[in-house]
Amino acid sequence: MAKATIKDVARVAEVSVKTVSRVLNNEPNVRPVLQEKVHAAVKALDFKRNPLARGLRGQQSFIITLLYSNPNPGYILELQNGALAQCIEQGYNLQVHPCDHNSPDLLKSVESITRYSSQDGFILTHPLCDNKELLAMLDEKGIPFVRISPFTQEHSSPYVMSDDESAAYEITKYLISLGHSSIGFIKGHPDFGATHKRYQGYQRALKEMAIGLDETIVKQGLFTFESGETCARQLLSQKDRPSAIFASNDYMAAAVLKVAAQMKISIPAELSVVGYDNAPVSQQIWPSITTVKQPIQRMAESVVEKLIRQIKKQPFDDIQTKFECELITRNSTSPCA
Repeated sequence: MAKATIKDVARVAEVSVKTVSRVLNNEPNVRPVLQEKVHAAVKALDFKRNPLARGLRGQQSFIITLLYSNPNPGYILELQNGALAQCIEQGYNLQVHPCDHNSPDLLKSVESITRYSSQDGFILTHPLCDNKELLAMLDEKGIPFVRISPFTQEHSSPYVMSDDESAAYEITKYLISLGHSSIGFIKGHPDFGATHKRYQGYQRALKEMAIGLDETIVKQGLFTFESGETCARQLLSQKDRPSAIFASNDYMAAAVLKVAAQMKISIPAELSVVGYDNAPVSQQIWPSITTVKQPIQRMAESVVEKLIRQIKKQPFDDIQTKFECELITRNSTSPCA
């Protein structure tokens, strides 16, 4: 059976090919009744657009490139799934390109992507989204881009973000409500804006509840399981160890559980542990980890929508969209003994 063409859609919908094209490209000022007829015809014919052919006609590739440098595979996978779903809905393809944000060849690597592969725009995850040289290079080349969770909002490009500071504040307040006043904190990688926002939320909650900041129970992690293990061993080996530990992501929180088990420290009876991100490991380990869930897929869908609007030079309501996070309580926390 031959694949349906755009002419078939126009015939079934009883509209012009140009109208079908305008509807499929989400162009403004198309009457709702015509939009409904086109979408109904697309569904009835199971019509799929050919991005390559569209690109040749309109000097667009209909490809979006997601750049990331992140040690959290669960975060990247969920982000990719959300972005891909929205790209498919909008008739775009998604290509994913890992980068090392610390590499001296970062700019050369990204420039190579722009030179040797076709894309209409970039999605920049943190910490790439805060790299001023990278932003300046894309600006100079006139390539549209949208950022996810930048630490600073100095650049005028659109972005989406979750409210990390408020979420970290809420989960710290939750531990305090359980009677914990000695709360250890494991920071994430220092190059990531989320690290600093989560630490700020932790500090704000302590200050509001008149609990002094004890820097001896604050350790520098890297968002990796291995760094969480090192920090947990330092915290739990102290003479006056904390009664609770807030790890800046779930992989580091899982490492705390491992070290506590090795040291025969009962969780949550003797130690409460919280993480961040609601990564799969937070439910796969026992006890399951109290954590914070970011709406990562919704953020990805939003960032793709903003980027496509930018590519098409269409207006959008706001360059910033902020998403709230959700506290998820599980078995790793209990009232302080």
